[in-house]
Amino acid sequence: MSESVPDPGVGGAAGVGPSGDPYAWLPATIVSSVAQTPRARSLTLAVPGLRRARAGQHVDLRLTAEDGYTAVRSYSLSDVQASGGARGGGGAGPVPQIEVTVERLDDGEVSPYLVDAAEPGDPIEVRGPIGGWFVWPPTEFDPESAVHAVLPEPEGAAPPTSAPVQLVGGGSGVAPLMAMVRARGRDAPPMRLLASVRDPGSRWFVAELDEAARASSGHDATGPRVPLVVDWVYSRTAPEGHDRRAGRLTRDELERSVLPASEHPLVYVCGANSFVAVVAGWLVELGHVPTRVRTERFGGV
Repeated sequence: MSESVPDPGVGGAAGVGPSGDPYAWLPATIVSSVAQTPRARSLTLAVPGLRRARAGQHVDLRLTAEDGYTAVRSYSLSDVQASGGARGGGGAGPVPQIEVTVERLDDGEVSPYLVDAAEPGDPIEVRGPIGGWFVWPPTEFDPESAVHAVLPEPEGAAPPTSAPVQLVGGGSGVAPLMAMVRARGRDAPPMRLLASVRDPGSRWFVAELDEAARASSGHDATGPRVPLVVDWVYSRTAPEGHDRRAGRLTRDELERSVLPASEHPLVYVCGANSFVAVVAGWLVELGHVPTRVRTERFGGV
């Protein structure tokens, strides 16, 4: 679920493939499989030798049939910190573990197996992690580098690493955004998620997101918690009592539901090509600086 290209050296240097190639295929094992919806499942993969992964990156998965036929698909990481029952930065513990969340496509070659048939212990191959732009915390570039000359920061804005974060996901585009939510720490800036889905049954990670938002308010023994706000928009069927009728997200709703452009948030938008194109265009129209709107798309180009 990514259009990023391999970026050698980005994503950490904690290991390479047996050939010394950081993008070599690595043997992996499915260690757990958890349903998100009837059509989607989160798979935790143990990948010996995997480089440290970052929230927002994706991996390629390869399946090989008994006759030697192979199929490859890209999936965003929904958790880069899974290590058994504890979270430890993608490389903690004896064997690095990552999580991908897959939605079944009825005419797909790979997703039906991963959603309906894959079980703990099944082998799979992994290549990656891949990507260095659509990541959070963001990559820090030298102020004197060409990046800042080409992509200047807005005047008066907080540096990208401390700017507030706005996440906008369409359908399964919430997967890499969930990895960013899970990667939040005590020193993270405020974060807001706007998720557009067809109906209540299409919500991924809903219980965890609701709990994270609830737990982020107020203070605890160590001080103020990092605010997290989660907004759901339903395009086809809204739950009973929801304060919004079902329908596609509109420009006015987007403006009311995201951090204002005046705060210069770092915005991450992920979803189908059409969703991302429309939302990114609206954000720029609303005054968000294009260099602070980062997009990740899936579907035909």
